[in-house]
Amino acid sequence: MKQILVELKEMPELNIQVEEIIKTWESGKYKQVLFHIYSGMEAEMFTAYAAKRLQKLFPEADIVGTMSAGEIMDGHLIKKGILIGALFLESTTAEVFRYDNVKGNEPSVGRKIREQLDSIPEIKAAELLLPGTEFDTKELFDEIDECDKSIRIFGGYSGGHTMNSPVHYVFDASGIMFDSILVTTFAGSDFHIDIDKVIGWEPLGVPFTVTKADGHKLIELDNRPASGIYEKFLEIDRRLDSNAKEGYTFPLLAEYNGEEWLRSAIHIEEDGSLNMHGSVMEGMDIQLSYGNPASIVKQVNERLEKVHDFKPQAIFIYSCIVRKAFWERYVDLELKPFGQLCSTTGFYTWGEVIRDTESGEIVEHNVTQLSIAMREGEPSDEELPAVQVDDSVLKGPAAQMRRLTSLVYTTMEELQKAQKDLQVLNEKLRLMADRDALTGLFNRGKTEDIIYGLLDETAKNGTPLSLLMIDIDYFKSVNDEYGHHTGDLVLKETAALLDDAANRVPDGHAGRWGGEEFFIILPDTRSEDALSIADTLRKKVENHDFPGVGHLTISLGVITVSKRVNAKDMFLRVDKALYDAKEGGRNCIVKVEM
Repeated sequence: MKQILVELKEMPELNIQVEEIIKTWESGKYKQVLFHIYSGMEAEMFTAYAAKRLQKLFPEADIVGTMSAGEIMDGHLIKKGILIGALFLESTTAEVFRYDNVKGNEPSVGRKIREQLDSIPEIKAAELLLPGTEFDTKELFDEIDECDKSIRIFGGYSGGHTMNSPVHYVFDASGIMFDSILVTTFAGSDFHIDIDKVIGWEPLGVPFTVTKADGHKLIELDNRPASGIYEKFLEIDRRLDSNAKEGYTFPLLAEYNGEEWLRSAIHIEEDGSLNMHGSVMEGMDIQLSYGNPASIVKQVNERLEKVHDFKPQAIFIYSCIVRKAFWERYVDLELKPFGQLCSTTGFYTWGEVIRDTESGEIVEHNVTQLSIAMREGEPSDEELPAVQVDDSVLKGPAAQMRRLTSLVYTTMEELQKAQKDLQVLNEKLRLMADRDALTGLFNRGKTEDIIYGLLDETAKNGTPLSLLMIDIDYFKSVNDEYGHHTGDLVLKETAALLDDAANRVPDGHAGRWGGEEFFIILPDTRSEDALSIADTLRKKVENHDFPGVGHLTISLGVITVSKRVNAKDMFLRVDKALYDAKEGGRNCIVKVEM
């Protein structure tokens, strides 16, 4: 495998500019050449001419191209223009497939792509080039997801050099396409590929929940217009034509299936909704984020180590236009080291695509850098240089930005830690308010609340509710003979036995009523089932060996209600049932109905 890059100039003729590519092809060493063309030109005429002219020079070659928001050549962003990458293959088979009329037909196109991928022997990877983000990509990708999970999938969305560019296209030698997808497959036992992503943006502020969304449109966060997240925290006026530009370096960070996603806004609509790069889904937790140079550099360096060890022969970089805007004149910072490893090309996208290796799901990303390392055969014995991002070049405002983001990051960490500590404390306070300090069971107040709530449900739908009121027999004698410390241990062990019995019923609960009296609450439990549970519990307690005391027994009153009742009368009746059990000789059960 070998990759040769040419930055196309107006002069001289194309055949002279690609002379090295011609010589390499004519050497006979390679069985195939695959061309990628990245065009920063909104005017399609010159782009189409370059693709057709290249096809005439190499009639047996496959050509794929995309409009680009920035062209990457050997670790550098070149001046806006056209970049040609020639990938020479010795044993790998690359094929290009075009799918037209995608919009409105996303499921059927997705099925065709899936079927095509699954039909190719020894397929290892597939690249998707898409014109903009106007498709219903969820329907498209849901179908492609079903292909063989071993196939690595990556790609990017076309788009112009500016965020308000209205033109998005892909192309091949036949011409420019605005409603087509180009799929390039790589197959062969000697082909190896390593793909991963780098983000480096950090959460900022509190999370919000997506309560209303439609594809790429984010409508509501926490049941309020989604634009509020930008208007309130970044003071961006939705009435400005450039509203999204003001905030796209502060994308929205979401977590889905354990993966971090970033979504940048294309435009803030007048109705307060956000038109996003990439789909969003209801139920997602989402929050503002900011680019932290230190985190970006750390993640890129971690990725560089893996790429270095992979020993690639060619690298593609597909990186988001928002990263280009974020770095400005330092844009080469996170690109240059890749170019020091081997020939590196790619483009700045309007969105990135990568398949999750575990779930097989194709995920859209924004503000993300994809690096695709490739080689044929086993790794070379030749040592590659050790490379890292050199962020010492950051000067002036950029250095101040690095320090400021470090301050923000550290402050956010401290605030998040304080918030977590507060949440833990609040949970402890809540438990203290609801729980009996000695036994850990619900206290009387919480037990009453649960019973009253379940009585209301029973009154509405007639679902049976059974209650067990329990008293430890001769408990006063335990305290008198063995002391209160031993008595407390008896209460704790009895509580554990009661809690175990309650948990055998869905949504069952145990609570301490006071002293040695307890309740077990059994929702949706009939009288005969409640009696069975009560008798099993009675026997279990009777057979239990309480340390230092020996065997004890309990008495139980059982009541079942299945209609609206007076709560006070119910408590009196189950209390009377418990009293009768104790008067009847203890270690027994008395049942009452209402």
